[in-house]
This record gives sequence, structure tokens and C-alpha cells, in this order.
Amino acid sequence: RAKEMDAANKSLGTARTSVESARSALADEKLAETYAPLSALFPKESTGRRRALALWMTRREHPLTARVAVNHIWLRHFRSPLVASVYDFGRNGARPTHPELLDWLAVEFMESGWDMKHLHRLIVTSAAYRRLTSEGKARQSVAADPENKLLWRMNSWRMESEVVRDSLLYVAGRLDLTQGGVELENKDALTTHRRTLYYSSFPESGGKSTLGELFDAPDPLDCYRRASSIVPQQALALTNSDLVRESSVSIVKAWEKSSGAADDASVEATDRFIDDLFAQVLSRSPSMDELRICRETLNQQRQLATDPQSPAAVVHARESLARILLNHNDFVTVR
Repeated sequence: RAKEMDAANKSLGTARTSVESARSALADEKLAETYAPLSALFPKESTGRRRALALWMTRREHPLTARVAVNHIWLRHFRSPLVASVYDFGRNGARPTHPELLDWLAVEFMESGWDMKHLHRLIVTSAAYRRLTSEGKARQSVAADPENKLLWRMNSWRMESEVVRDSLLYVAGRLDLTQGGVELENKDALTTHRRTLYYSSFPESGGKSTLGELFDAPDPLDCYRRASSIVPQQALALTNSDLVRESSVSIVKAWEKSSGAADDASVEATDRFIDDLFAQVLSRSPSMDELRICRETLNQQRQLATDPQSPAAVVHARESLARILLNHNDFVTVR
């Protein structure tokens, strides 16, 4: 052990001497002039070529840049772009569904000084963005425009994989909202509670978390458009995963603590739990049919226990109902 320490100290001393010699050589102007660089040296002053390229790309006579930017921003808000081929805006790409709208937004974007905040505000305050996902005359509209190309309603879509995970943790009060920090391994995404953006993502094998693989996590090699699929494994994951089970337990514990009705199986307490659960998980109140079905479900779950009137049976029934709502289509769908 002592010999290893002596050798390490000797190596450290040699390294320090080499560093000092290198620093002295850098400070010597004569040596600097005769020094042969190991790689190409870049000029200390810019040639201006990048600035010239930027000015050329953003000039009014070249509206392609503004159109591409507008198409991407529109896609993020409506989940359907004005030009379907977001990866190809050339002659081989798709024709825009609303060419006049695309041109008008591109001009507005340029005239605002390329202000993205202005463009976002313009889109989200528009009548098209504020439409419901189902309008009153849906039957006639679906017959005339089944793909909603004319934007007669707002598109609904499933949450991205990151939002699904973060929402499961947030409604249960378990999401760690701390900002900043080191990157975390994606294999720990189901056992730790940081926001999903802090977990690693890479194109090689193992570059996505288990939940991310199922719910179409972003592809690091493709930034044009997120894929979205619906497969049976997604429902199985939400039904059986420890993340959902632990979230349902946390939701029930928090409600019982705040309401003081942990052992109360009365009709009043049951209805209050159902109302609060719908508000917390689905951000709405239950309909009369949903209220009736939830009452029946709680009663059926209690009957499965050895003692249906025991506090444990009441808690397990509430946890089961919480898991059901976490699997509800409205929980993972943005409308």
C-alpha cells in the first residue's frame, strides 16, 4: 500500500511539473510563434459567413424558413400540421391544407420580428384553437370532413409518454418538482419521482424507459413529428404497473387525511370520495350514471373482503376505484 502511494505521489509531481512547463511555454511569445499546431487553427475573428447565411435565410424574399417554423409550431398546438410532410417542404412534399393561412402566419411571424411568443399567442387565442373536440353538428361535419382537415373541431390526442408518467405522479402528490440537477438513468424512471425530462434518452438499445417504450417516447434521431400508437400493452401497463398501484394508494391516503373520513363507509362519505376523486384525476364531476356505477363498484369491491365493513375493506375498495379512474380514457386524453 505504501509503495503504491509513493508511486502515485511521484506521478502526481511529474504531472504538475509538465503542466507548469506547458503554461510557461504558452506565455513565451517566441515559442508560440514557432509552435507547430496539432490541428487546424480557427481565426480569432469571424469571417461573417454564418451571419450572412442567417440573414439570407430570414430575408423576406426567402419565406421558406418562416413557413417551416410556422408549420412546426402549428403541429405542436393542433397535433396536425398545415403541411403533412413536415420533414420535406420541397416540391416532393405534400401540399398545404390551408395555403393562405400558412402564408399569412409566415408573414405575421416575420413582421413581428420573428417573435415566437407572438405567434404562440396568436394561435392559442384563435377561434380554431378554442373549438371543442366535438361540436353540436358533429354528424354532418364528420360526413363532410371525417379527417377534420377543415378544423371544424379541435383534435383530441393521447398524452405523450412523459406527460403520462408525470401526471400519474402529480395527481398522487408524488412528483418531485425540483428544478435542475444531473441527468438520471431512464431505467430508474419507474422507481424515482423526478420529472421525466431529467431522465436519459439515447438512440441505442436501452435508451428509453419501459413506460416510454410503450407510450411512444421521443426518438432522439427524429425531431420532426412524434409518433403515436394505440396497443393493448399500454392498457395492461396502466392496469398492472407498480407506478399506478402506488399512485392510487397515495391518492386514497391523502384524501382520507384531508377529509377525516378514513373509516366512514356511509353514502355521504362515498359520494364525497367519488366527487373528489373525479375532480383530482379527471378534472371534472361525475355524471349521474358514473356516480351510480362508482357506488356499485365500491360496494362490489368491499364484498370481496372477508369483512366487508372493516376499514381495510373500505380502503382497498377506494384504491381499486382510483386505479380504475387512472385507467380512464379521459385521464390520458387531451380534449
